[in-house]
Amino acid sequence: MKKKQILYSNWQARRLRRLSVADLHAAKASDADVLVSLTSIPSRFANLDLVVRSVLSQSVAPKRMVLWLNEQYEGGLPRSLLDMVGTKFEIRYTPLDSCHCKLAPSLAAFPDQVIVTCDDDLMYRRGWMQALLESHRKTPRAIVAHIARSLTLNPAGKVVPYDDWPKLKQRGVSSHALVQMGYGGVLYPPGSLHADATDADLFMALTPRADDLWFKFMAWLAGTPIRTADRKIGRPREIVGSDQVRLKPMNVNQDLNRKQWLQLCEHYGVDSRALLDQA
Repeated sequence: MKKKQILYSNWQARRLRRLSVADLHAAKASDADVLVSLTSIPSRFANLDLVVRSVLSQSVAPKRMVLWLNEQYEGGLPRSLLDMVGTKFEIRYTPLDSCHCKLAPSLAAFPDQVIVTCDDDLMYRRGWMQALLESHRKTPRAIVAHIARSLTLNPAGKVVPYDDWPKLKQRGVSSHALVQMGYGGVLYPPGSLHADATDADLFMALTPRADDLWFKFMAWLAGTPIRTADRKIGRPREIVGSDQVRLKPMNVNQDLNRKQWLQLCEHYGVDSRALLDQA
């Protein structure tokens, strides 16, 4: 992180930790019937309360937030995180241990719920949730993402490296060619994903390090487009020290995202051009 980013991050962290936990859990007329779902890893537990605080202090807050952790971490969580548990925030445990835990366990536990996913190393701006919901009301069947890339093929019809899939700057665009990027926050309506979405054996075999690609493919199989949120919101603030463990260096720099995407296509017998043909 750059020095300026560190200063802003530390300021945001101090602001969030001054908020009353009781006030964060208090029911408000503006609360939305939405479930926020996330997962995490031990290197981020110490500051995970900042993520929770940033979500519960939204201008439109969710009525419920669930953190899914692997069963081995039960009993080893910091007090700063345990103190956040209350009416709106709970911690649940799962035998799964992958990035897919951000969404898959919630899909199984809350099949009729609108679910918004977030990352465990970011503090979200106050209008983050409201912007997702505004777009959801306009297109209730689409998956809404603040940030998306566009699947791209070369002239020979082959998938180019993931890092060359351009990030979409246009707002309010809906397409099957778009891939939601989880770190910006994504809203999933009930029934928007294929039934295989919760099949742990499959997603661990095909996309062990690429949950965004897995859920994107499940959306396409279900006929659900990805839509960028109509309103632009500032990028979430990165939490200082949270970048020690990341999937990007391996997935992007070693081109594993493309490899995992092609594994999906091969398993399901799909040519990537089929997505672009529907775009």
